[in-house]
Amino acid sequence: MKTNMAVKLDDVSSPQLALKFSSSSFDPDKYVRDLSAKCDTDAELQDHRKRIQTLSEETAVSLKKNVYKNYMQFIETSKEISYLEAEMYQLGHFLAEQKAILSSQEDMSLFGTQDPNSSMKPSKKDEKGSSSIESVEGLASVLDITDVNCVFEGDLVEVDPETFLPKYKIHAFLLHDSMVVANIIQNRRGPVRFKFQSLFELENVAVVNMTSADGLKDAFKVFLFPETHVYQAENKTIKKEWLDRIEECKKNFKLKLEQEVNEGGSEVASNTEITSSSENSNPFVEDSGKNPFVEDDNSNPFSNNYDDDKNPFNESKSTNPFDEEEDEGPVSSSSPNSGNSNVVKAGKGWLRDMPEDLDMFIAQRDFERAMELIDRTNKYLKENSSSQAAKEIKVRLDRRVKQLVDALIDELDSSRSFLLHVGPRATRRTVSLLVRLGRASEACQLFLRNRSEAIKHAIRQLKIEGATSLYISKLSTAFFSSIIETGKEFEQVFSANRGFSSAFVVWAKSELKHFVSRFSNQVFRREMGLAATGVCVSMARHQCEKLQEIGLDLTFSMQEMLLRDIVEALLDTRDQMVKFSRHRAMETNWKPMEFEGHADQLGKLCEEMESLGIESFQQLVDGNKVNLSSATVAFIKGVLGFVGDGLTVNTPQLQPWFVDCIGDLFENQVVLFEAILKSGRYASQREFILMNASFVFEITLPLIKKRLKIGTNPGRFMEIQSELKRLQSITPSSDATEGKTGK
Repeated sequence: MKTNMAVKLDDVSSPQLALKFSSSSFDPDKYVRDLSAKCDTDAELQDHRKRIQTLSEETAVSLKKNVYKNYMQFIETSKEISYLEAEMYQLGHFLAEQKAILSSQEDMSLFGTQDPNSSMKPSKKDEKGSSSIESVEGLASVLDITDVNCVFEGDLVEVDPETFLPKYKIHAFLLHDSMVVANIIQNRRGPVRFKFQSLFELENVAVVNMTSADGLKDAFKVFLFPETHVYQAENKTIKKEWLDRIEECKKNFKLKLEQEVNEGGSEVASNTEITSSSENSNPFVEDSGKNPFVEDDNSNPFSNNYDDDKNPFNESKSTNPFDEEEDEGPVSSSSPNSGNSNVVKAGKGWLRDMPEDLDMFIAQRDFERAMELIDRTNKYLKENSSSQAAKEIKVRLDRRVKQLVDALIDELDSSRSFLLHVGPRATRRTVSLLVRLGRASEACQLFLRNRSEAIKHAIRQLKIEGATSLYISKLSTAFFSSIIETGKEFEQVFSANRGFSSAFVVWAKSELKHFVSRFSNQVFRREMGLAATGVCVSMARHQCEKLQEIGLDLTFSMQEMLLRDIVEALLDTRDQMVKFSRHRAMETNWKPMEFEGHADQLGKLCEEMESLGIESFQQLVDGNKVNLSSATVAFIKGVLGFVGDGLTVNTPQLQPWFVDCIGDLFENQVVLFEAILKSGRYASQREFILMNASFVFEITLPLIKKRLKIGTNPGRFMEIQSELKRLQSITPSSDATEGKTGK
């Protein structure tokens, strides 16, 4: 028994157990069954399980240690690779510096320097005495072809920078300061065989060689922020020639430009020195320009006139290339205690870095500093317009100005959401810079377009409340407040361009059309009464009158735009009142109104009539009765209310329509009274009917004439008043009397 137990324990604790578990043919279920058969008791089985668990834990710990050890080795390897990469970078930088030093030593050689252009092989076209760059269509609008020096040219294949798949074949021209890329026009006869595609300034591009490990042979990259172009040459020799010539052209152009700028500054300084020496000529001064009777400043140790440049305790002068005081040009300075004059020549190094600085300012959206540099460069070009360096600088400056204008236009883009949440002051900087760049007209157009989008955005943010008048109040306030803010900002930004005021007026009228359209959709609906319409129109008119703060009056224009909708509202209200009057006249019994047991209603009716302007209504009250029919009282209340509501929207243009509507209502009453009197149905109430007609035409109609101050068509109302006599002479027709007797 002990022997079997020892064998079983040895099987469990032996290292062979790990080999069993790791074998591909290991079956855990079969192993458990065999182990259970070998064990005699449950205690032995539990002991085996504990041993297996202990072994698993030990294995897990050893695996973790191995993983940690491997991970540390990986970190150490990564560090070594990083160190190696840094050393390679330093080595490359060191080789570039050595190359620059050798080039400068070659230039200062006592045996003379070789012309850099002489080492370049002439292009195939140069051998013939001309270049095919003259046959590029569209290039003349970019640069002056007559003054172009084509250094090298050839065919390349433009490749997609991401997929490395060839796109199309191009023809490139390398100039002394730029690289022109042109598309090849297939099947074209004649001298024009290329079409201009793009132009790269060499000082702004970085050319990188691509190895075969990148997945593309004989190719190089051209980095021009934010674009990347990949070109493939025919073989390694042509690719190397392209890279070498581009690098040499970049270096030579910078050196030549700096030399010309410095020579221009030296000439100006020399002229200043000659003028200064001629002005300070003295017969007691020696030929060397030194007065023997005046002690030398450097020879006197007690002199206070120390040279600022040699004073070790003097603070260093600012080396900022954008300091206007130092870089404007040669400045002549003389000491009051000495007879000599020193010429301080300003450095012109900032001109060489001007394109890069402008690109940096535009990329950082520092438009103010870019504008300062542009103004300063223009000032220099104005003073040195004849030099070749000035022409080169002018070409580069114009291209950067175009980039700056494009960036400013993008800044004023109406789709930029952050400009829609703020007022018009957010665009002041951009608009002012465009005006300074000579793009005032375009700035005006973009500014007004941006404000249009901002107004639309503000109106869209308004919530449509339950009450229409509340929404119209918010809409009118938001719209006309925005117009006033825009007008004030427009006056401040374009104060020097008074001719643009008409553009603002046209813009304001176009925006008013959009406002009126939205206003009409909300107000002029059939469910809206004339009273509610009048309230909304009054709100809009009151806000529109506030435009007089900025010297703008659009009240007449708004009234003209609303005229058609208001006329339709008046006509619709008139038709409803005519229909209602006919219905009431046919159903009424033509008896006095009785208020028995409803004294409070009678009192309210009297107060309402007095508020409408009928002061004699109390004379018609007899006890708890009113000597008017309900149809007549309803007509009087309706027509006086119609007049009151119409006066809130009435304008001189609307006056004729308004008067005609009121005349139609009274003429309808004449027809109704005439039909009732002729019918004979109310023969016994004839006097009562005539009394109602008299009250309508002799009291109500004159009151309305007084309110309207009618002067356009008084004849029609006089004819309506004369109809009362005709109604009094009407008697029931014989047909109506016979019909009543027969019944």
